[in-house]
Amino acid sequence: MSPSEPELPDNSGAPLIADDSSDADEGYDGTSVASSTQSLTESILSHIYENGRRYHSKSVGRYHMPSDETEQDRLDMHHHMFLELLGGELSIAPFDQDPNMVLDCGTGTGIWALDYGDYHPASTVIGIDLAPIQPSYVYPNVRFELDDLELDWTFREKFDLIHSRNMSTGIKNFPRYFKQMFDFLNPGGYVEMSEHDMNPYHCDDGTVPEDSAILRWARLTAAEMAKAGLCPHYTVDDYQRMLTDAGFEIVKTLTFKVPGGGWPKDKKMKHIGLISAEMGKSGFESYSKSLLVNGAGLSPEEADKLNQECIDIITGKGGQHAYYFQWHILARKPE
Repeated sequence: MSPSEPELPDNSGAPLIADDSSDADEGYDGTSVASSTQSLTESILSHIYENGRRYHSKSVGRYHMPSDETEQDRLDMHHHMFLELLGGELSIAPFDQDPNMVLDCGTGTGIWALDYGDYHPASTVIGIDLAPIQPSYVYPNVRFELDDLELDWTFREKFDLIHSRNMSTGIKNFPRYFKQMFDFLNPGGYVEMSEHDMNPYHCDDGTVPEDSAILRWARLTAAEMAKAGLCPHYTVDDYQRMLTDAGFEIVKTLTFKVPGGGWPKDKKMKHIGLISAEMGKSGFESYSKSLLVNGAGLSPEEADKLNQECIDIITGKGGQHAYYFQWHILARKPE
């Protein structure tokens, strides 16, 4: 990796302008472009099935999202969207050579860890997750371990880079999470984290009415996440403050608007919006089905109806131009 940081646009300041041309919804052909992931041997896994989705039994009570192939495809597509946001970069940490030890928190399908290990052959990359959904084929410098990141960390190694992405659905105690990162980083090492807000969707042109299904979905889902002890209402300021309190120096913060659909006029944002919409076709259900049925008291049919109304919005029906914020923060442990 070059020691010079890529010039990445922070698009949070300017309003997103909708494309009113006839091909604004081009790309909604219903075909997923996500890749599949080879799972570990099925016989060693223990699952429960609920509301038509598969959940890893070890995650029950700790993590409310499914771990089936549909969710794995969505996670891989999410990885692709992050590459688009970061200009093709896996990391913006400015190392002048491959970092020795790298930790990927909540590795999911392992796609970031595998890509990083491939592009940085001198690095050793460890991916941690609750569910064993990582592939059985790995690079020699990549390994996966099953563990709960909210327990005491027991790594024998210290790391030069710790990567954390979209962990607000699983981490209940972020101050402790960041403190453990600090303790297990070498001096001068980096934490690179990315989170998105779960507050009601934003809009720059007034096209999202107060009774929009997407706002109702966001409020219900965030409320149930909070009841479960999660922190859906954290802002970028909260994450920066907690990192600073843990001892880190904030190096760079990027804020991206991620449109829900292919409605933006800007070509790059339209592309990102189409990826977001494709993810949303299964993502609304992944984020909320268990919470809405088991917590909010909706019937499975009511939850399905609400999720479908949200999918209709992001695939161009009704002309609602909603977006959410994605925050990318690079922090450094002092020498």
